[in-house]
This record gives sequence, C-alpha cells and structure tokens, in this order.
Amino acid sequence: MATRLNDVCTWLEQAVPLRLAEDWDNVGLLVGDRSQSVQKVMTCLTVTPDSAREAVEA
Repeated sequence: MATRLNDVCTWLEQAVPLRLAEDWDNVGLLVGDRSQSVQKVMTCLTVTPDSAREAVEA
C-alpha cells in the first residue's frame, strides 16, 4: 500500500497540532495534493535554494 501525502500530513498534525501555531505562522500543506503518493519526506523551517536542491536531489 502506497503512503499518501495525506498520511504524512495527518501524522504531522497529530504530532504538532495546528492549534499551537501563532497567527503569523505559515502552517499546513501550502503546495501539493494530499492524494499524491510519496516516497520520501523532508521538512525544514525555512526553504532556501540549498534546502530545495537537497530535497530534489534526495
């Protein structure tokens, strides 16, 4: 069975509830389709050119 992005989002939202976010926090899935299958996951606090490159190359 494939892991879906929704599974990852649900796990993250249970581990770190969205209600804990500040008003100014950019939380939740900002880009993507929750029904999409995923093979790898990378998280970061601030997306930079280097972190984006690392994610693509992983």
